Amino acid sequence: MRLLTTVPDEAEANTLGDALYADGVATTIKETRDSTFAVWVHDEDRMEQARAFVNGFDPGSRQVSDMARQARAQRRQEAKTDEQLRVRTEKIRKRIDAKQNMRVGTVTASLMGICVAVFVLSDMGDNDNVVRYLTFVPLVLVRGVYVFGDVNVIWQSEPWRLFTPMFLHFGLMHIAFNLWWLKDLGTAIERVFSARYLLIFVLVTAAFSHVLEYVISGPTKFGGMSGVVYGLLAFIWVRGRLDPSFPYRMPQQLATFMLIWLALGFTGWVGHIANWVHTGGLISGALWAVISSGYVGRKLRR
Repeated sequence: MRLLTTVPDEAEANTLGDALYADGVATTIKETRDSTFAVWVHDEDRMEQARAFVNGFDPGSRQVSDMARQARAQRRQEAKTDEQLRVRTEKIRKRIDAKQNMRVGTVTASLMGICVAVFVLSDMGDNDNVVRYLTFVPLVLVRGVYVFGDVNVIWQSEPWRLFTPMFLHFGLMHIAFNLWWLKDLGTAIERVFSARYLLIFVLVTAAFSHVLEYVISGPTKFGGMSGVVYGLLAFIWVRGRLDPSFPYRMPQQLATFMLIWLALGFTGWVGHIANWVHTGGLISGALWAVISSGYVGRKLRR
């Protein structure tokens, strides 16, 4: 905040503050030690606008009186909206608290079950006879060796390959880490929104992250639920920052760890990782959060 001016009379200071508010400048009025009233502007970028307004300010003018009444009506409406938002948020929180001991979400449990089934049937991702049906780029047996086939079959006859790499996991740590996160994050989204919402989110995030991995890295045998997990983490992190009614807040330490782990993947220090799947999930989840939160619309209306 920056000091705009001081006014000797409290009523006049409040009128100025209200008129500035109607003009799009948020202020705070504080009494000073010498019994005057300081007008502080919240946004420094609005200082020139505020100074220009003060230069022509006449507390007794009809225009200023109308602006002050408009500001007071706007504040009452905002207070009403805030109270409605608080009540709605409290209802959501109570509903979530009441369900904390319930089973894992339906879609979340189904996704976990498919991952475990594929993991067992594919011998932890080592059996290409099974894996080849689920990879993004099909694996074709040529002279006893599997090689990458034509990716265009996705668009022609095998569209499921857009999604199925998320069910492939290579090693116990890989699947344990992903399903541990999926259980908590997926269930959280199901509780706040719905099973259908989570399913659409997972399919969109998986398809986007898989396509991004292929476009940048070319044909590789990648898999795992980590792209979806990154999408869920990013969604909860960003939505929690932009939407006051969203009941979950991602701890900043966890968000920082997520970004550091993503960066480490690109260094190669943590082994072979489908880094662009992670990145695609992060981008998809963050964009989904921004759009679904209504943040852009609120900014444009100001």
